[in-house]
Amino acid sequence: MNTKCLLWIFIGLITTYTINAAKILAFTPIAGASHWNVMSSVLEVLLNRGHSITVVTPFLRKIPHENYTEIDISKLVPLAIGSSWKTVIEVYKPLSECLKFLNDVHLKTCDLIFDHPNLQRALHVGHYDLVITELLGSRCDLYLANYLGVPHIAIVSSQMITWYQDSFDSPSNPSYISNLQSPYLKPETFVQRFWNFIDYAIICTYFKYIDTAATVMGRKYFGDSRPHAEVLLRNVSMVFLNTHSNFDLAKPLATNFKEIGGIHLKPPKPLPTDLEEFINNSEHGVIYFSLGSVIRMEDLPINIQHGLKEGFKELPQKILWKLESDKPIIDLPENIITRKWFPQYDIIRHPNVKLFITHGGNSGVIEATSAGIPVLGFPVFFDQPRNLELFKHWGSGLFVDYNNFTKEDFVYKIKQIISDKRFKENAMDLSHRYHDRPLNPKDTVAYWTEYVLRHNGAHHLKSQIINTKWYQYFSLDFLAITFVITMSLLYFFYNVISIILN
Repeated sequence: MNTKCLLWIFIGLITTYTINAAKILAFTPIAGASHWNVMSSVLEVLLNRGHSITVVTPFLRKIPHENYTEIDISKLVPLAIGSSWKTVIEVYKPLSECLKFLNDVHLKTCDLIFDHPNLQRALHVGHYDLVITELLGSRCDLYLANYLGVPHIAIVSSQMITWYQDSFDSPSNPSYISNLQSPYLKPETFVQRFWNFIDYAIICTYFKYIDTAATVMGRKYFGDSRPHAEVLLRNVSMVFLNTHSNFDLAKPLATNFKEIGGIHLKPPKPLPTDLEEFINNSEHGVIYFSLGSVIRMEDLPINIQHGLKEGFKELPQKILWKLESDKPIIDLPENIITRKWFPQYDIIRHPNVKLFITHGGNSGVIEATSAGIPVLGFPVFFDQPRNLELFKHWGSGLFVDYNNFTKEDFVYKIKQIISDKRFKENAMDLSHRYHDRPLNPKDTVAYWTEYVLRHNGAHHLKSQIINTKWYQYFSLDFLAITFVITMSLLYFFYNVISIILN
């Protein structure tokens, strides 16, 4: 092949790549690091594919990129970090309160950005091919794609959120699929099935009630003729779920649902020298402990604070403690190092790290699964109890109940997990299953995003059930007619027989 031919092929490839590049508008509704890790990882994949991104975010990029434009709202929304224990227990933990909180935050962020001059300028001046947002507490951001007349991809930074379930043909039958906030994986007993059904019905109804404001807000900013928010939700082209069925229990998913669990995971990096030496020189191994960025140590109940500290003191292992606190711990045992930040994923992949103690946030759960490390859970709210039940189910972890926390139980379970090789073996089996998939998360995002772009929203992937009335979905009209006909026939035959007998 001569040089001229190669040159024309090269020019053709460049031209094709440029033509296929899309302009994407993205929006993240909550200033939470774990949520942004998923969104930013998706955007990074698309940026590397040559697409142009405009994103509304409080998290600013450290290294500028010519195809990446930020609408900075960091001074307008508070970071979701370091909440008090009272807030965690009274606001984040009760499902109705948590949903109301998420709805309020999401709606407030929509209100701020819809009125933001930079977004208004972007909407009126720029041309976009796709909108990407996160499904969380409200449907208000759906109006961006509707206004622009472009396809919409939604990201769920956890497993599928219960109150959105019935809007897609992704069945969540409460008779055997537990709600996201359930403390169990599968409703086994009659009582569990009863309450799972009640919780499902209440939370779905409550969400639609409190989120009527989404439609009001959408029409306020984009015109009174805009559809109801529920109609727009059913028009979403693709949903990316930050989970994977090799870890979660298998359940039916609609064709336009794609699992991207692990999208935020980065290739391994060398640990800082001091941490590497600390871990390598730990004769009995290391335990890594983190309760995430939401819970502050000084706000934990006193008995738990003392129990954690005294419990760690009794262990031969050394402890790396990710501590969200501005106050130093008094009488900290010598086997503990505390910091506000650790390279968590790189630490738990180190062969001398024996155990990961975690609150059970979805990102940490995925990291533990990928790393093949046993887990001791300390669940507090939202999806954390169910996430940690999965480790218990697969035999790779246990958890403690903060309501009945004792130092003795805490230490006993740590020793049980470290001393019993089955926990590590099961964790490695789980990791192997997790990584055994036809496409990695990045390739999944790249392929299906561009599939949506190539096929004008790819609405053919969605089941027609989303346009079916609820009474038709449950065949209530058929059952009602069948009941009426049956009763009419019985009444007719009853009268005929009565006449004959008389």
